[in-house]
Amino acid sequence: MRTGKLKMKLFKNRESGQVLIMALMLLAVGSLLVIPLLRSSFTNLGYHQSIECQTLNSYSADAGLVYATAKIYGDSGTYVETPLEESFELNGRTVNVTAIYQGGGIFSVNSTASGGGCGRTRIIAIVNLSHGAFAFALAAKDSLSIYNSVVDSFPDSGDGDIHSNNTIDIAGPKKGQTAVNGDATAVSTISGQEYVNGEVFEYSANLTFPITNAELYETIAKEGGTHNGDLQYSGGDTYNVGPLYITGNLIVDAWTTVVLEGPLYVLGYVQVNNGHIEGYEHIICEGEVEIFGGGYGSEAIPVITSLSSNITLEGPVVDAVLYAPNGTVALTNLELYGAAGGFQVLVDNSYIWYSEKLHGRADLPGSELYPLTYSYD
Repeated sequence: MRTGKLKMKLFKNRESGQVLIMALMLLAVGSLLVIPLLRSSFTNLGYHQSIECQTLNSYSADAGLVYATAKIYGDSGTYVETPLEESFELNGRTVNVTAIYQGGGIFSVNSTASGGGCGRTRIIAIVNLSHGAFAFALAAKDSLSIYNSVVDSFPDSGDGDIHSNNTIDIAGPKKGQTAVNGDATAVSTISGQEYVNGEVFEYSANLTFPITNAELYETIAKEGGTHNGDLQYSGGDTYNVGPLYITGNLIVDAWTTVVLEGPLYVLGYVQVNNGHIEGYEHIICEGEVEIFGGGYGSEAIPVITSLSSNITLEGPVVDAVLYAPNGTVALTNLELYGAAGGFQVLVDNSYIWYSEKLHGRADLPGSELYPLTYSYD
């Protein structure tokens, strides 16, 4: 009997020992499994924290680029002369922004975001100050008057839209034709609505007219050199001109063509007498602009701006985008391929064609900045 009890005790002791051994084995194996899992968890946590940190850096640096382009857009003349250098805090990062004028309307922008424990992110961009589409064939800050005339688009008809921040007066279209083949919108009233072949909207929203960026174009013009006094082109020849800063007047005589290769800034007036100006460029004039005769259909339509005076055109054909933000644009007895905007716009006995050559142009009134290159470092 005692022998049986002894065997039972030895069996239980052996069983307990086996359980202990198995427990120790599981503990050993578990430690081998748990430690790598913990290491993996910490690695993944660190990886995701690093990604989050770098993402915040990128967002912050990108915000610095947007900030710099907005500052240049709002006051380009200042940053042509003096580079932009500013810092601010965003997303727990310090953002340092610089913008340096490179010439030709080009700015180099550097935006660097640092902090957060993951180094820095830098964005380098080259941006170009340009102009978006001049959306209307005719646009006036005050009054727009159209007499005995046709406003349309070319070569596809129906997009000759017009706008006034005050009133529009339309009367006596050419026989058998619609005066305005497009939409008409005005902040005040529109008379002669029956002559509009499109939508008519009175008491519409006010249109913000574009800035001229005169300081920038003056700087670009000076980069090409300065001509002191009046500059006159004549003899029926073709002249490639620009960029150029002219301290006097610009005169283009009969049968003479001026091809713009850069912007012209003219302190005096611009006068074209049966001559022609073409090129995808700008003429900024502080005095009056007078174009009589001359001109023919051209694909390279220039932008001509009178900063503080009037623009007067008489046919037969002129290719141009005309802008007199503080004066009157008067169009008489001509065909204009382009567009016109001013404080007041008067059209008499004319055809105004909103040319498709303007579509997609990035240098027309209505300024914007767009990046030419964009890279992370």
